[in-house]
Amino acid sequence: MAAESRHMFRIVLSVLLLAAFSSPLLSADSRYFLRIGAGAGIPQLKNLNDELALQGRKNVPAGYSLGISLGRSLAENQWSLEAHFCAALFDEFDYTSVHDSFPARMRHFSYMAVVRRNFMPEGTIFKPSLGAGIGYGLTTLVSGGGKLGAVEALVTGRIDSSIRSTIDLSLECTYCAGLQSKEFAQPFLENVDTDAVLDSAGNPLKDVYRSLDIRLGFTFWLKPKVME
Repeated sequence: MAAESRHMFRIVLSVLLLAAFSSPLLSADSRYFLRIGAGAGIPQLKNLNDELALQGRKNVPAGYSLGISLGRSLAENQWSLEAHFCAALFDEFDYTSVHDSFPARMRHFSYMAVVRRNFMPEGTIFKPSLGAGIGYGLTTLVSGGGKLGAVEALVTGRIDSSIRSTIDLSLECTYCAGLQSKEFAQPFLENVDTDAVLDSAGNPLKDVYRSLDIRLGFTFWLKPKVME
C-alpha cells in the first residue's frame, strides 16, 4: 500500500468514526468510555521466524502490548463502537543472514475501528463481551525503516468487573492478523545496504503480522452528554 493510500485509509477511518460517535441517531442513554490496558504481546510472523531458524536463532520473542480505546455504547449498552489503538514493543534480537546483518528492534502499531457485543451490560462482577474490527497496521523491523504496512483484522474477547460506579477492571484477549503479505521495505534503511530486508536467499523478506495480546487494564466510563 503506497503512502498516499495509507494516508487516505486513515482519513476515511477517522471520518467514519467521527460520524458514528457524533451521530444523533444513537440512543440518548449512550455513554462514552476510555479503556487503557497493558500486558504481553506474542507475535506470529511465520516467514521471519523461518528465516531466524535458518540463522540458528529463536523465534521473535514476546513483547509488551499497550491498548487504548475510546468508545461509545449504544442500544442500552448492549453494543459499543470503539476507536482502538495498539502499540507493541519487542526486545532486540540479531538478524544475521548472508545478505543482511543488523540488530532488529521490532515495533508494531495498529489503528482499528471495533464493534463489540456486550452480553451482560447491567452486570457488576462478570460482564463478558466479544468484538471484531478492521483497520491498518504498521510493523517496523529496523530502526529508521524496514516497514511492513497492511490492512488488519481484529477479534477480541473481554471480561469486565465493576470496582466503582464509573470504573471497571478489564481483562482482554485480542488476536490481530494482517490481511496482506508485504515486504519489510523502506527507502534508505538504516543498517541495511538495500531498500529491503533480505532473507538468506537474497530475496526481500515478506510476511504477515499476527499477534495474540493479553492485557489487563481499566475502563473509565465518562459522564454522558447532557440532553437539553
